[in-house]
Amino acid sequence: MALRRKRCRLLRSRIEVAESLSEAYGRLEFGPTKTYRSRPVVLPAFLRDLLAEHLARHVAEDPDALVFTSPQGQPLRNTNFRRQVWYRAVAESGLPGGLRIHDLRHTCASLLISQGAHPKAVQVHLGHSSISVTMDRYGHLFPSDIEALAVALDDARSRVLEHQRVADRESTVVELAR
Repeated sequence: MALRRKRCRLLRSRIEVAESLSEAYGRLEFGPTKTYRSRPVVLPAFLRDLLAEHLARHVAEDPDALVFTSPQGQPLRNTNFRRQVWYRAVAESGLPGGLRIHDLRHTCASLLISQGAHPKAVQVHLGHSSISVTMDRYGHLFPSDIEALAVALDDARSRVLEHQRVADRESTVVELAR
């Protein structure tokens, strides 16, 4: 929950993931992302609009203000967020009780893939370090092209054979009597 106001670029429907917040031994620590790089995340319009409303109503104008905080304005601790917000929201939505926050990431990936997103676009959206990470985790969700590849190879061979037949007919040499 380390998103700051200055990282929200709502006119472009983007947020920038540039830092992380972790808890160790009861202390909250801001630090770099897992990959040590920042990355943009493109938001769908409905989410951009909800974020704009949240920023207007609940977040200070300070560019460094955290977008999501505790009721006291402090950084959100995962345990408090889950207990005070997440479990209640999951129950009210009718979703399975064991749903984890990270499961939303998997749901996002599944929805992107089901809508025909290219694997590279899914990788970038999720912030994976390589396409291998994306394909290892979600490759089974992409449609199989194996049958289409076999048909394409058959078609290519047929075109070559037809081209050869035409070329052979056109290049037939007729010997003339001497």
